[in-house]
Order: sequence, then C-alpha cells, then structure tokens
Amino acid sequence: MTLEHDRRRTLGAFVRSRRERLDPASFLLPGSPRRRTPGLRREEVAQLSGVSLSWYTWLEQGRDINVSRQVLEALARTLRLDQLEHRHLLRLAGSPSEAPISDPPVVSARLRAVLDAFDPSPASLRDCHGDILARNRAERALFDTGDAHANTLELYFAWQPIRTMLQDWETHARRILAEFRAEADRHPGDHRFTEIVDALRPFEPFGTWWDRHDIAGFTPTLRILHHPTAGPLTLEQSKLIAADDPSLHFLVRTAADPETADRLTALVANAQYRIRRRRGPG
Repeated sequence: MTLEHDRRRTLGAFVRSRRERLDPASFLLPGSPRRRTPGLRREEVAQLSGVSLSWYTWLEQGRDINVSRQVLEALARTLRLDQLEHRHLLRLAGSPSEAPISDPPVVSARLRAVLDAFDPSPASLRDCHGDILARNRAERALFDTGDAHANTLELYFAWQPIRTMLQDWETHARRILAEFRAEADRHPGDHRFTEIVDALRPFEPFGTWWDRHDIAGFTPTLRILHHPTAGPLTLEQSKLIAADDPSLHFLVRTAADPETADRLTALVANAQYRIRRRRGPG
C-alpha cells in the first residue's frame, strides 16, 4: 500500500468515527429503533454538508477523490469538530507534511548530560512514537521496569503496576493514547506506529479506545502517584522539545510540593545505594 492510500484510509476512518459519535436528536433527526449503528447515517451527513451520498461514502471508504477546502469546512461543521479535530481533518485531507520516520535517533552524549541534569526530577528522552530512548536515575527509580516497556504506551497499558500506582489511571491513559493517535495519523506509512498498536491490542481497554480515533495535543498535567517505597508523589509533567532535533523531546516530572521534592531525593538516593550494594566493593 502506498503512503497516499494509508492517508486516505486514515481520513475515512477518522470521519466515520466522528459521524458515529453524533447524537441524531441534537440535529432534530428521528432516532428511530431502526437505526442499526450509532450516530448519524451517511446520507444524513451528506445532506447536512451539501455533498452527494456517493461522494461521502467514497470519502469514508478511503477512495481517491478530490476534497476541496470548502467541503472540508462544511464537514467540520456537520461533524461538530473542535479546533484540534478540525486541524487534524485538514491535515489528513492534504499531503502529509511529515515524512515517515525511518532510522531510530541516536542519543548524543550532550542530550544524555541534559537528561542527567534534571535529577532528582524524573526525566526521559522520547521520540515521536513514544519510544523511551534514555532515562535519568530518578525516572528509573520511579518506574522500576528494568529494560522492559521502553515505550510510553507499553508503560501505560502493558506494565500492570502503573494501573494502581497512578491515581486516575484511566483519564491519563486515554489522554496518552489520544496524543499517540494524533501523532500516528500525522505519519501515515510509518510502520513503528503499527507495530506498537498491534503489540498492545491484547491489553484491554487499549484496542477499544484505539478504535474510537480520539486525538489530543500535549497539555501539561498534574499526576499523583502512590509509589510502593517513596509514598505519595504529586508531579507536574512537562514536555521540552530538543531544538536541534524536534522529533525528540524530554518528558520531565517536577515536584509540585516540598514533600514530593524530599521523597524524590530520598528515592534516588535509596536506588543508588541498592545499586552500590549489588555491585559490592570495588
């Protein structure tokens, strides 16, 4: 399949997901029992948007059709897209500006030094797929996963301890997945995204949520963790883009209160002590 075919198929799936979430009653349309699927029918969206049913059907099917800006604006209004979804629709309908990512990025010594400088604030270096390329001591102590789950989504869905450690896990996991979906749709044809999705489908509710096509942009958030050794931690989460390589970013978790700052310092110190004990005198 070509990159263009992937883009059209993603566009069709996104439009269909937005059609199916609409409430017919809010459009003053009859919600008869004969409706076999949720949301509006295709013919209703076509009529409300001023396009033919066959054209709209082809759009959802990912056919090779011309899509004008005027029609996209009409669709956005009918589907009641928010600002982020509106931009996403326009991006999917045009030529993708981002090239597929191929070779994994190399973490330079300079970036590692920056990462280590964040200690005792947990920090990691990640790419657009959410792959965790490097972690500082505090991040390794916070999430003691060893070398496993070296991807953000794997951490949230495949590493079971986080579901009890992270307060309001479902809200944060949904948000992380929606950010990932937006990034994946911007890179049609990038097989790394497909690999991640295929690997995580068995870990429900990942598959169910993924098929909803929810998207989101990054927003700084407060996370409350109940760490098994450090105790309660309240962390502000921020994302810092590496200016010389915008495909990489630092994810930094800073203490939101003095108690958390003290516990993070103790967590890192205890982790280093355990490492020295395992290594023995030398």
